[in-house]
Amino acid sequence: MNREQDRRALLAVVLSLGVWLVWSAFFAPEPPPPVADGAVDAPAAAADGSSPPAVVAEVPAAGPAPVAVTETVPFHEVPAAGEGFSSRVTSTNGTLNTVLLSDYSEGRTVTPLYAWVMDKVSGEAESGWVPYAGGEAPHEVLGAKGAMVLAGAGAFDDDGGVGDGPGAYRVTRDGDRTIARRVRADGLAITKVYTPGAVAHTTQVSVTFENRGSTALTPWVGVADEMSGDAGRFMNAVRPVLHADGSVEHVDDLDDVSGAAFETFDGPIEWWGVGDRYFFAVLIPTDGAATGQVVVDETAGGRVGVFHQGAALPPGDKQTVTYTAYSGPKDLDALKALGHELEDAVEFGWFGFFAKILLFVLKMFQKAVVNWGVAIIALTLFVKLLFFPLTQKGFESSRRMQAIQPKLNAMKEKFKDNKELQTQETMKLFKEHNVNPMGGCLPMLIQFPVWIALYNVMLYSVELYDTQFLYLQDLTEADPYGIVPTAYAVLMFLQQRMMPTASLDETQQKVIKMMPLIFAFFMYSFPSGLVLYFCVNMVLTILQQWFIKRKFPDVPANAPAAS
Repeated sequence: MNREQDRRALLAVVLSLGVWLVWSAFFAPEPPPPVADGAVDAPAAAADGSSPPAVVAEVPAAGPAPVAVTETVPFHEVPAAGEGFSSRVTSTNGTLNTVLLSDYSEGRTVTPLYAWVMDKVSGEAESGWVPYAGGEAPHEVLGAKGAMVLAGAGAFDDDGGVGDGPGAYRVTRDGDRTIARRVRADGLAITKVYTPGAVAHTTQVSVTFENRGSTALTPWVGVADEMSGDAGRFMNAVRPVLHADGSVEHVDDLDDVSGAAFETFDGPIEWWGVGDRYFFAVLIPTDGAATGQVVVDETAGGRVGVFHQGAALPPGDKQTVTYTAYSGPKDLDALKALGHELEDAVEFGWFGFFAKILLFVLKMFQKAVVNWGVAIIALTLFVKLLFFPLTQKGFESSRRMQAIQPKLNAMKEKFKDNKELQTQETMKLFKEHNVNPMGGCLPMLIQFPVWIALYNVMLYSVELYDTQFLYLQDLTEADPYGIVPTAYAVLMFLQQRMMPTASLDETQQKVIKMMPLIFAFFMYSFPSGLVLYFCVNMVLTILQQWFIKRKFPDVPANAPAAS
């Protein structure tokens, strides 16, 4: 009986092995071929300006199964280009990186002459002076170590392996889509699908999480990059940026997110990512603002990332989230068209209302004259004509103040021991001779918001990025030759010579004389386009004062004020 059972068991094993061999030889699917570096053609160009295609929420059937964490995946990459940019998705973490813009060049390195001279004297200058360097290569929004659409659960990590090895993604192509898949050690299967967007610099993204483990997991999606150095409003460095709870937030100090430190921001969250003054790479939820929190933290690999955590995913459940990934310039018009309050990324400060008007007028002039430097000169003329009546009143007020100066000095001497009475009599004198003590300052105060707004336009408008005028190769950078700042200091000195200073005491006059040097010190670091504006404005101011002085050579102290 036992021998009969043994024969049956052996026959079953032989038959099973035969069935397996026949199935493997004739019916099993062929394994996908390995993807060699650069072997896959780039995706088709993005469509025209029509509405973006709908993102497929379910994972496509085509392509291999997600890679188990124990399987070693050789390093490979697949191009993932779109309109206005090129990129790639690698097996390292299945993210978009090396994002290069085809319509923008890398920013030039500017070395001011005075900085090179100081380095030469101190022995730190390694070569001759080169005012402008670089600027030929395409602008890089995200480098090879940048990562857009990191995905995971729990602690914020670098999402995958570091090349060949367990945990890496298998990246394939399905038509114009790029697909990256993996399975983590905790049982979380991740599938990312990238589709070229219909709008320039956009990619439609879906990320599917499937919990194959035994415990609930909390998925997250983020953007990260390597960051170093100092950052701030006046420094152009890559830093975390996001739109949370109605405002744009930055993390400029890397110490705030290094080691055990991190920062959190409450929702609703419109978008999050990394960027500098003129460009950024951000994820925008396609179903409206995300809820919950965004966390800015340092990953184990040393990158700094911005991560949004989703809802908990129980065992056996699956969820798909969709985004528009924008990697490009902070162009105000383009961002406004995309919605989701992306235009808030162009931060013009307190006087943003004036800045947007000035940028609009500046763009109109640029369309007419082509060159941005000439457009700045035209804008200066426009602003000067706009404020001409105010500056004329200010000049006349200064002349009236000069006319009554002897009486004011006599009054100060007469009532030097009674300050209250001196003030009362001074006000009576002002009223008697139609003098407004604020008449000379008021026009400048009214123009102050315009000056600040224009400064922010020059500092933050990508429209002016890499624009040239005469010898200046980038109007958003400082003048390395120092010609424009020096010209401004000379013009300011000449303008002061035309201003009445009899009403000022000796200390005030000394301060006034120092102003050209003080302003020149700051102007050497200001954007050259802004200093160009100040120079042209100063020339027009000198001409205006000369004209008004000839027209009103003698303004009587008791003359009626201009209406």
